[in-house]
Amino acid sequence: MTEISERIEREIFIKNKKSLFEVSLDDSDEKNLVNMVGIDIDISKDIVIDFDDVKTDFCRKFHKSNEVFKSADALFYSEIKNKLIFVEFKNGKVRDVKTKLKDSLLVFSNIVDVDLKFCRKYLEYIVVYNYEKNKKYVEQEKGKYRKEDQNKSQSLSKEYIEGFVKPLFKLAKDEIILWDLEIMRDICVSNVHTYTVDEFVKYYSDNCIKGESSR
Repeated sequence: MTEISERIEREIFIKNKKSLFEVSLDDSDEKNLVNMVGIDIDISKDIVIDFDDVKTDFCRKFHKSNEVFKSADALFYSEIKNKLIFVEFKNGKVRDVKTKLKDSLLVFSNIVDVDLKFCRKYLEYIVVYNYEKNKKYVEQEKGKYRKEDQNKSQSLSKEYIEGFVKPLFKLAKDEIILWDLEIMRDICVSNVHTYTVDEFVKYYSDNCIKGESSR
C-alpha cells in the first residue's frame, strides 16, 4: 500500500464498492438498460469505488440532497501509475463532464483532506463514451486534428519531416482529447482521456492489477 492508495482506505470509500460492470450502467432508459463494460469483458468483475454513492453519502452527512453535486461514476487506484483515476461513463450524448470532474474533486478533497495541488499530481480523469452515439462530433474533431497536423507538416522542410518530426507528430496526435477536456489537465488533474469502451479496457488492463484497483 502506498501513500496514494491509503487515501481511499476510508469507510465511505470501502462501503461503496461495486464491479465495473455495475458502475458502467446507463439506466436513463428503464426499458433499455446498458452496461458499457459488458459482463463478457474480462475486467467487468473488477471492484472499484462507486463515486456516485460516495457523493450521496457525503451529502447525507450534511443532511443535503445528492443533487448539490454532480459526480463521476467510478474511482480506482492504478498500481502502475500510482495514481487515482476518476471515470465517467457516457452511453448517450456527452454532457456536463467538466462539472462532474470539478464537483468530484471538491467532494474527494474534502473527504481525504487534500488540496488541488495533490489532485494535479496524483489524479486522472477518463470519460468513456459510446462512439456510435457521438460519431458525428468525434469524426469532426478528428478531422480538425488531421488538418492541423497537415498544416504544421507543410510549414517544415521535407527533409526534417521525413527524418524526425513527422513520426513525432503522429505519436503526439495518437490520443485526441474530446469535449474540450484538455483545459482541465495540469490545473485540476494530472491527465485527462476520452476513450471508447475498447480503449478504456486497454488502458485499465495496462495500468491496473486485475481485481485490485480499488484497494
